[in-house]
Amino acid sequence: MTRPTSRSTSLQQQQFSTALSKIDLNRRQLLKASIATAGVAMFPGILHAAPARELRWGSASLGSTGYIIIEALAQAVQRNSEMRCTTLATSGGAENMVMAGRGEIDFGQTTSTDWPPATQGKQPFPDPIDARQVFAYTVWNIPLIVRKDSDIHSLADLAGKRVMPSTAGGATAIMHQTILEAAGVADQVDWTFGSWNDTFSAFQSGAVDAIPSTLTNGRPSPSLAEIDNTVEFRVLPTDPDVLTRAQQINSGLIATTVTADQWDKIDGEMLIPAISGVLATPPSVTDDEAYAVCKAIFDNPEEVRRVGAQLQDISVDFAVEYLLKEYPVNAGAARYFKEQGVWRDELVIADPVSA
Repeated sequence: MTRPTSRSTSLQQQQFSTALSKIDLNRRQLLKASIATAGVAMFPGILHAAPARELRWGSASLGSTGYIIIEALAQAVQRNSEMRCTTLATSGGAENMVMAGRGEIDFGQTTSTDWPPATQGKQPFPDPIDARQVFAYTVWNIPLIVRKDSDIHSLADLAGKRVMPSTAGGATAIMHQTILEAAGVADQVDWTFGSWNDTFSAFQSGAVDAIPSTLTNGRPSPSLAEIDNTVEFRVLPTDPDVLTRAQQINSGLIATTVTADQWDKIDGEMLIPAISGVLATPPSVTDDEAYAVCKAIFDNPEEVRRVGAQLQDISVDFAVEYLLKEYPVNAGAARYFKEQGVWRDELVIADPVSA
């Protein structure tokens, strides 16, 4: 595995930005067809409804939490409405933001830390993106972990160490580069990037010193449990002042507390940085379409939650609680949540869009 040094971090981000700006649409269209077929195999019945029009959903990498969540949500809409849904596996929130901005998908999995740089056109996004929030569907707690026998005990100790935050330009990388910038060591870290599988393998082999671990609202992910079976590790604490400074850099960062009852890798309770999962849509999606999507999902939350642990946060209250107050919400989604009595008046409603 090639490990870029800290001097190549900006180059990595530039390369990712260039890749986003030159996505091959033909490749994506072919992939859309193949993943739609995979979605049918994973969730039988997804193509049975007669559509008013086809809704295109961007998820995340195959098998990831984001992929499973979006497949389940698309299935729920297909089953409980007259709309047809097809899904596309992507690299995650950053690519989905770009595709939504271009009108290439109708709904996409994004994270709260994608929104500030995406709407401002900052790295890894080549230009500002205009998007709308629909609802939140989970919170990912993502602390850094190190091997149990490591001499790293604080974020400051990461200076000169090898840190692998998954893919360059991904939400997790954006998150931890921001946190280490706030800690004053981002430019001293030996960054390297790769897929989640590459990240876990590198940690297990000792090729890197620290990686992110993922919990879904305090529940350890299956991949985290797999690491636990092969490597003894510790959770690296995040100082509250550092997290506060990081939130000033990227307002999408969330401060959460995870307890030992939720995760046996910590004592008592621990402050852990987190991001929320937010369903995004381009401005062209109509109010009626977003309303119908919300109704299909949140009128049937138990049905959606039965898909798996990744969907346990699907509820009408949670959907609004973790929306971002700085960015507009599709007017149809807002109408649905107002009818349910859960709307937050501090949230911004986008201009209405009709068919």
